[in-house]
Amino acid sequence: MERKNGRNHGEVFTNKNVVQFILDEVGYSSDLNLSSIKILEPASGNGAFATEIIKRLYKSSLEYQFSFIDSVISNLTFVELDPIAFAKLTTTIDDLIFNLTNQKLKISLQICLNTNFLTWHFDHQFDCIVANPPYIRHELIPENDKAFYRKRYKTFKYRADLYIPFFEYSLELLKPDGLLSFICSNRWLNNQYGKILREQISSLYNLIKVLNIEKSSPFDEAVTAYPCITTIQKSKRSEKVLFCEDNSKQIDFNNLKFTEVENPKSNSWENLFLHYNINHSALIGIEEQGFEIGIGVATGADKVFIKNKSELNGIEKSRVLPIIKSTDLKNNTFKWTENYLINPYDNGELCDLEHYPHLQTYFNDNKQTLLQRHTAKKTPNKWYKTIDKIKPELLSKPKLLLPDLTGNKFLFIDNGKFYPHHSLYYITSDSISSLKVLASILMSDFIKHQMSQIGIRMNGGLPRFQSQVLRQLKIPNINGLSNADRENLIKAYDRQDLETSNQIINKYCTQHGLCVRAGEVVN
Repeated sequence: MERKNGRNHGEVFTNKNVVQFILDEVGYSSDLNLSSIKILEPASGNGAFATEIIKRLYKSSLEYQFSFIDSVISNLTFVELDPIAFAKLTTTIDDLIFNLTNQKLKISLQICLNTNFLTWHFDHQFDCIVANPPYIRHELIPENDKAFYRKRYKTFKYRADLYIPFFEYSLELLKPDGLLSFICSNRWLNNQYGKILREQISSLYNLIKVLNIEKSSPFDEAVTAYPCITTIQKSKRSEKVLFCEDNSKQIDFNNLKFTEVENPKSNSWENLFLHYNINHSALIGIEEQGFEIGIGVATGADKVFIKNKSELNGIEKSRVLPIIKSTDLKNNTFKWTENYLINPYDNGELCDLEHYPHLQTYFNDNKQTLLQRHTAKKTPNKWYKTIDKIKPELLSKPKLLLPDLTGNKFLFIDNGKFYPHHSLYYITSDSISSLKVLASILMSDFIKHQMSQIGIRMNGGLPRFQSQVLRQLKIPNINGLSNADRENLIKAYDRQDLETSNQIINKYCTQHGLCVRAGEVVN
């Protein structure tokens, strides 16, 4: 799994200022007596943390007059799986100890393990654990390893990144009142694969501090990692946690402004990133207000099932539906490109092709392509079905259309003319007026910010419309808006007037105290 720069996937090294900040976070400071402090780094790389740890321990030994070498051997543990990085790590450690003591001791192999941290058994616990754990996406983890991790680690569920079990095992290895501080992707703080880890931390540990620095450059190369530094203690849960979000490219760790916020419960972690309580009574979920959220049809073979008007070649009109795709919603315009969905269903069941000779000919001409799909292999007698069952009644429903990825500022409503493609999420309602009010709310800066914080952002900060995000969103209660505000939001939608929409939503939020984060600033 080597990258173009010669490094393995997941191997990204940490800048010195970040290392220093993280060590300060766990109290591993040279002005303290570190003689008996056991510290672990479970993903040591070439030695960025190890170098600073050893330097701090040496300074502490001079100040408090204890044996530096004895403390190194007794208290330091560095783990690195990659043999090349491990060789560099041990050389770096031995050279540093020689430079500090003028003794050629070669003790690195007594404190370094060339092994997989997640499969190694430790017979003791640690006061401090620090790391920049490896980032390896689920699909890149070897299948044998995944099978072991699923069995061993409760948090390794869904499509978990490798850093998730690094958190779980490291937290297990802490002594009572021990401290852990990791820099890694912030994705686990709000997505599905981090859910079990969040629940574990909420119930068993104390979240001390969260520093979100996803737009900074805390590594020794340019990577898209959405970094966040999280400090956790193995102790009773406190009422407050310190939170800071710094969007500077270069972070000044000496001048961070942390705010006290409520320590999250298992279902409230998104509040860390918002300047208000998402569970405020003035806010309510979209579906709780009578709307329905869905995603368009997946066919498994769009080239067969979706054809332009000019390519239908006589297929029976009752077998085709006008389909809208995300590509029809571009540059803040709604322009249908005359594509049609070929519908193999009739009254909820696969149609009898003998009743539709042109459709039968067309599907037979494409049979080999359709048979290659997983869904056809699973049910060979239904080889011409789409992955998702097509529901013709959806065609006539008014729908707010939400492309998964879009640069559009404006959201479009289909009055009931098109069937949505799987590149589109949609929200339905019996009332077009209600959809216009909802669209104006969803286009507001208030909701855009909420969605960007609790959802998945792509490189560049572009938020993604996805059903799980839409279901997490909390929006103003439409029934709680005045008649005048609802009418003005409808007019703002018709005019594509985002400024008026923002004014109305901001007024509503101000009335309910939703614009300012509770808590004082703590340096």
